[in-house]
Amino acid sequence: MLFVFLQFVLLHFVSSQTGVSNELAEDEYRAPASAAGPKGTILVLGGQGLAGSATLNSLLQAGFKVTAVNNNKNYYDYSSSFEDKIESVACIRTSGLDGCFELQNFIKSNKKVRAIVDFTSSKPELMEEAARILKSLEPEVYIFVSSAAVYDVSEETNFPVKEEAGARPIHLAKQEEYKQNNIFGDNMMGAEEALVASGLPYVILRCGDLVGSRDTTYRWWQYQVWAEHFDVIDTPFHVPEDLRHQVFSLTYGEDVGQAVTSAIQRRVTGEVFNIALTKSFTLPHLLLEMCSYFGKHESCYADFTQTRESSYNLYPSNHQGPLSIEKAKRILGFQPTSWEEVLRNTVKFYEDGRETFAAERNTILTRLNENIVPYLKMEALNKAVVTQTNGGERNSKTFTKIEL
Repeated sequence: MLFVFLQFVLLHFVSSQTGVSNELAEDEYRAPASAAGPKGTILVLGGQGLAGSATLNSLLQAGFKVTAVNNNKNYYDYSSSFEDKIESVACIRTSGLDGCFELQNFIKSNKKVRAIVDFTSSKPELMEEAARILKSLEPEVYIFVSSAAVYDVSEETNFPVKEEAGARPIHLAKQEEYKQNNIFGDNMMGAEEALVASGLPYVILRCGDLVGSRDTTYRWWQYQVWAEHFDVIDTPFHVPEDLRHQVFSLTYGEDVGQAVTSAIQRRVTGEVFNIALTKSFTLPHLLLEMCSYFGKHESCYADFTQTRESSYNLYPSNHQGPLSIEKAKRILGFQPTSWEEVLRNTVKFYEDGRETFAAERNTILTRLNENIVPYLKMEALNKAVVTQTNGGERNSKTFTKIEL
């Protein structure tokens, strides 16, 4: 234990043939009469999670009419936040869109939509189905929110990773090898390929590990509790040796919403963009930032002796280094949120949610208790988290920037 703390060629061809005017003003767009709302209807597949809910907010603020297709589960405050602001279409995505009668009714009553935003087609067969069923809506752009995990199944890249690096190896044996290293990345790459092959006008956004409010993976909140109550838990952070120096990018949910809205307003098509924070991290660095926020930077420490299989580490989900966001800045006018603001806002959301989001809070406590909290410490941790008030010295702290 150490106390030192913590291809796809078509993608490129289509991108190179696309002309985009960055000077196009939003009021130059005239929605067709069949596209409801002053700026048109945006059909969103998903929208309940971290990036999805932020995107719904961004689209609504931009004046679009939004219809969300999802299972209507109330994660965090999804229902109360959007029930009177968007049209909901109940549909279990993994059960197939063909059998989703509410969606079929929507398609029949809407000749066109301004855009489709897809958070759910995480496999090529899901994307093929969505493209086939939704093509009749004639969207100006189909935006797929993908993952930087596609670079894990691409040819070796230079850092920072640029969009053109997202291409599979030529040799099938190498493709299979990379697939086994990151099956999720392989599926997302397949979904991207299926979208491009569909012939629909597309934009693909490749995100790093997502952080922000309403995280349905609960990764950030677990680490936040671990850092804040490190003295209670008394268990070092698990950092596998092979991840100790692995640099990766984070993507703020609000920034995804910004990028989606900008792509629609600027009428961009045929492009792939990396979306991420300017600042990049290693896992020890990220955990130290959290600990420092809670004034625990001197007491937190990590165990670097474990393997990925034996440890409980939640970041990163992709391993090909930091992302270049210069293309998104240039074409979308993308301006990533500062890390200081991301940290403050995200911590505050989950602090405020200890009482408001009891079900989610209990989920993260269960996961921590099952994986890292010693049996004799469980009661103390549960009491510390459940009974803790929202006021106090911690919330008055200002963020101190840390450079490792």
